[in-house]
Parts: sequence; structure tokens; C-alpha cells
Amino acid sequence: MSKKLSKRQNQIIKESTKIIHTKGIQGLTIKNISAAIEVTEAAIYRHFKSKEEILSTILDDFRLNLNDKVQSILKSDFSALVKLKTILNHMMDLFCANPYIVSVIFSDEIFKNNQILSDKIILLIKQNSELFRLIAEEGQKNKEFRNDVKADELSVIIMGSFRMIVKNWQLNKQVYSLKERGNDFFESLFKIISQE
Repeated sequence: MSKKLSKRQNQIIKESTKIIHTKGIQGLTIKNISAAIEVTEAAIYRHFKSKEEILSTILDDFRLNLNDKVQSILKSDFSALVKLKTILNHMMDLFCANPYIVSVIFSDEIFKNNQILSDKIILLIKQNSELFRLIAEEGQKNKEFRNDVKADELSVIIMGSFRMIVKNWQLNKQVYSLKERGNDFFESLFKIISQE
């Protein structure tokens, strides 16, 4: 984000994602947040104007933290395949470190009635789509990835596959290693998209 979050704001963000994960968006109330961190409701309002601002901050923080890391990988001298593997591993690390964020990032119900939040999710999707498209184009140019599929379509295949792996992990209550399952699947994906 453009401003650094305070310790209390980070605590509010962390507890909010946990509440959404366990109780759904309908459970995310200022009352529930204040109870979770043992402060008054007024104390929450000193840090955030509304529940929407909390959700907006969660999305912005995730998108910007992800973007900072992936941009350095994108600019590296790694091959396109190594860039792709590194970025996907970084994303899995983010979700493993904070599994509750999956409930926010991949929740359609949170955003369908709120244009501001919907726009933030669209921005995140566009950011990732562009990232994977650029890697696919680079891989095609360097003859690492197949050329008979458009780079845009490879981006959708990568994003859709990743979302399915992460969502399945979440729905199964993280009973298995996301990293192991993700890496196994992505080895197969890389075989599909790689140039023969």
C-alpha cells in the first residue's frame, strides 16, 4: 500500500481474514473483529472507516506485496520456465503463510455487490494475467513454450490451474501440503506448455 500499516491495523487485517475464513463474509462485522482482538468497536473505527475499507486494504496489501516480488523475478535473467516456477512457488508460499487470505481473494460473494472491491479483484486478475502473458511470450520467443497456443490463452490456463489447486486445498481444510500438490501438478502443466 502507499501507506505503511500500523501494528494494530495489521492485527485487524489478520483477524478479519480469519473471520471471513471461518464465518464467511456475513460474519465479518466490526463487533466480531473487536471481540477477536479484544478492543472496543470504536477502537476499530480509529483505524478503519468501515468494513469495506478493511477489505479494500486486504486486497491492496496482497496485490502490492505480490507485485513487488514478481516484478523483481520478471526482470531477472532467469529463463521463462524458471520465472514461472519461481512466481508460482512464491504465490504458494504466500497462501501457506496466510491460508485465510484464500477465503478473501477467491471469494465471489464478497465482491459481487460492491463495485470498489470488485474493481480491486479485477485489477489483481489483470495484473496476474499480464504477468503470465509476458512470461508466456518470453517463453515462446525463446522456444521454451509451445507456439501453437496464444500467450493470452497460456496465461488463462496457468491462472485457472493455479486457482483450482489453491481453492481445492482450501476446501479440503489444508489437510495436505499445497506446495507438494502444487509442484506435482505444475510439473505436468509445464510438460503441456513446454516446447517439444
